[in-house]
Amino acid sequence: MRRLRGEALRYLVVGGTNTLLDFALFALFANVLSIYPPLANVLSTAIVVVISFFLNHRFVFRSEHSRRRTAIQFVAITLFNGWVVQAGIIALIVHFVTPGSIGWPDWLINLGAKVVGTAFSMTLNFLGYRLIFSRRRPETPDDASAEAPRP
Repeated sequence: MRRLRGEALRYLVVGGTNTLLDFALFALFANVLSIYPPLANVLSTAIVVVISFFLNHRFVFRSEHSRRRTAIQFVAITLFNGWVVQAGIIALIVHFVTPGSIGWPDWLINLGAKVVGTAFSMTLNFLGYRLIFSRRRPETPDDASAEAPRP
């Protein structure tokens, strides 16, 4: 339980930092450069995923697995959650919530959609990362004897 809390705390620190960078890039792309918000999300996520991999591999989960082995799984989880789950949520929100419907400017709707999408994807990311980076605990003698067939 203590290990899970430590991982979760480190994940929140790294995730928060990565999320701030992701939001800054998303805002730049969507609001300053006027790139369609789901595409802006894909671009910002692609940049942040590289930084996130190295921080999660070593700092958050303190993985001893090879980077090569976990990189493909990490990228698959992150990109699916960022490009499918998060972008889908953003697309739905910006489609159904218009400036006229709630009185908010486009930039605020875009960022609000990003917040909602991020909340979903960060939760799914943590669960997925924990699976790929977790260290397998060696069997204890008690575990081995419990599984051994009786004569």
